[in-house]
Amino acid sequence: MLSVQNVHKKMGQTNVLTNVSFDVTPGEIFGFLGPNGAGKTTTIRIITGLMPATHGTVTVDGFDVSTDRQQALSRIGAIVENPAFYPYLTGRENLIHAMNLIPGLKKVDLNALGALVGLETKLDMKVKQYSLGMKQRLGIARALLHNPKVLILDEPTNGLDPAGIADLRNYLRHLADHRGIAILISSHLLSEMELITDRFAIIDQGQIKSIQGDGEAKTESVILCKVDRKQMNEALDVVALAFDDVKIIQQSAEMFIVPRPETDIPHLLKHLVDRDIAVYQIGMKHETLEEQFLKVTKKEGGTNNAFITSQ
Repeated sequence: MLSVQNVHKKMGQTNVLTNVSFDVTPGEIFGFLGPNGAGKTTTIRIITGLMPATHGTVTVDGFDVSTDRQQALSRIGAIVENPAFYPYLTGRENLIHAMNLIPGLKKVDLNALGALVGLETKLDMKVKQYSLGMKQRLGIARALLHNPKVLILDEPTNGLDPAGIADLRNYLRHLADHRGIAILISSHLLSEMELITDRFAIIDQGQIKSIQGDGEAKTESVILCKVDRKQMNEALDVVALAFDDVKIIQQSAEMFIVPRPETDIPHLLKHLVDRDIAVYQIGMKHETLEEQFLKVTKKEGGTNNAFITSQ
């Protein structure tokens, strides 16, 4: 539905984006992650036609944003951070005003749209009475007025409390699952992105450093094993014999991890027990999105020092 291919952006003598490529499919929530200054907002500006790419293509539902601008942009709905509304108007009146600004827009069932985003009983309240979470939902409703194929949200959880974030997550999941909308979310909140996204790309210094692909686990997993500390050296020797070319990481005097899949736990346990090594704990440790992000962006001197992982 949304395809970004080999996008470059040069400002003066600086390469802001280099060979940025990713796709977002219908019904998918795709996370676009990166530290401040990584190129997220520049990429979104290019996707939404606010800035031209130096090289590369962006297509929406098969229409090129550069050459078929009107067709492509008519299929995009977008919210950038906190949406602005007329506070003295009701939510319904704000939506009607927005409808009047969209050429050729057919009649919209605002009650159904309000119900879709959880505002069915709130549309006739003045927006000045809305909480920040309600304004975010009204912003999503406004972005959906023209029935877009792609919804782009730039930092949609800014300023929301935990309950508001959870509500927003549920509404977005509903939109993706029941309306088939392709959703691109740019955010700093790794813990939240780990909960909501189907796939994600990590961008740093204007380049895509990692894309979690179809059919792959979102984060890597390793086997964690706790043994008698007096037998640690012997245990490490056993692991080295059990697996070829494996990098063993010793975390403490009695704990080590092995980058192997869960199906290798019985194999590892058998080798340890056969050598009479006391095993106190064995199981999987899943690498968090934060750990993966830091690992990816620290390569080549990434800029993750400015990254925010919680509110």
